[in-house]
Amino acid sequence: MDNISLGVMLTDLREQMGLTQDDIANKIHVRKTVVADIEKDQLPHAPLVFVKGYIRSYADIVGLPVDQYQPYIDELTQQSQSQQKKYQTQAFITKKPGKLPFIFIALFILFCALGITLYYVNKESKNNLIEVSHYISPSPSTRVNS
Repeated sequence: MDNISLGVMLTDLREQMGLTQDDIANKIHVRKTVVADIEKDQLPHAPLVFVKGYIRSYADIVGLPVDQYQPYIDELTQQSQSQQKKYQTQAFITKKPGKLPFIFIALFILFCALGITLYYVNKESKNNLIEVSHYISPSPSTRVNS
């Protein structure tokens, strides 16, 4: 029985019980395509944790012992981990530099230009000011002594 795939074992047990794929799908609350994928030894389009749960539930319904389907689940887990590591490695290697440095450079240039502009505008406006300090305090000669 080692050469028989998990999908074939599940299909044979399901048929021996007189159940259809729809019956299994209804019992484990998934679409029929998920059951069909499991029977074809294909991974359904779902997170691995769900797929493992679907297989366990399906196996429980048809009476497949844990020791007969657990190696398949372990193999799926190993494949998933190796694919995940491969993807992470590729993502790390092919990571392109982001636009963030360009944004900082653009903001720096903008603030420098704004600062220089404000400096010259402020300098020009100070040159146009008239000193009015002699208008603020009265001169000592105009004081009235009482």
